[in-house]
Amino acid sequence: MNTATEPLEIKSLPRLNRRGPDDLFICCASFEERCLSSPALMGSDFLTKYAIIFTVEESLYKKQVEKNMFRLQTGLRSKATEGIFVISSQRESPVEGVRQMEDILRQCKLNADGGPYITLDISGFTKIYLLELLHYLVTEKGLAMPRLLHTTQRYLPTRLTRGIEQITTIPHYYGSPALDKPTVLVVFLGFEPERALAVWQQYNPARTIALITNPPRPGNPDYLKYARQNNAELLARPSVEVRDVKPDNPYDVKQVLDAIYEEVKDTHNMVIGPFGTKPQVVGLFLFGVEHRKVQVIYSFPATYTRSYLQRQPGATLLLPVAPAMA
Repeated sequence: MNTATEPLEIKSLPRLNRRGPDDLFICCASFEERCLSSPALMGSDFLTKYAIIFTVEESLYKKQVEKNMFRLQTGLRSKATEGIFVISSQRESPVEGVRQMEDILRQCKLNADGGPYITLDISGFTKIYLLELLHYLVTEKGLAMPRLLHTTQRYLPTRLTRGIEQITTIPHYYGSPALDKPTVLVVFLGFEPERALAVWQQYNPARTIALITNPPRPGNPDYLKYARQNNAELLARPSVEVRDVKPDNPYDVKQVLDAIYEEVKDTHNMVIGPFGTKPQVVGLFLFGVEHRKVQVIYSFPATYTRSYLQRQPGATLLLPVAPAMA
């Protein structure tokens, strides 16, 4: 089957299985409007046996999450031929959410002939949930990468989160750091400077490589300026160098991380903090599959700002990690 080499904007979403319904459509109801975009693009011929909607508990925006969850259920009702499942868990407990999904899949009869045919809309997931979900589907279950969709958002020059609740190593990404080696911190930067800086302060790395999205997505000419301004405190720290990474091409991200790993593998432990775009997190997952010694660290925000509610959905992209649509 053909595969895309660059992200592709889509206007309609066909099914993957030419002989019948797809197997799974997986998405997440967040407080962001963009989580509703993919079902709205499903054509009249799109069918899937099962739909799974994750909801990540967020007390400040509980009403928005519930509203979007019901809207997703309504939009998927005519598309899921055998059932819609809803998974609810706390944002600090992605493993619990994935465990619920494992229980659900035991009840589902998936297509073994050429499949299963799975579409995963990553738009509403937190980055830690996305890493754990991909680990479960691809690493634990041994499935091929699902078709990945991502709805972008219009950028605003404001911080997306405030404060730090906790810093933790992501489950299944503990790595195996050597005690006799210094640390190089590779941190994806965006609009969450406190979270990135907190990781830097905890590790006090001998060297830091800051990855900033460049070139930005079309229509966002001021992105780079905003990103640098938001992260000015970290970028001013000693031993911090800046490198570019694309926003929506996971394979490009993997190549950037591969190059860094080859550069430092004999001299440093490599620790990664994912605070950029969600497609960049997919690239981190692809990299991590091949480099188990690398550690991924995550800082949970104390709260999300209302800036999220002011960001309008942009284009929906098919990410180049699975068979392209005909």
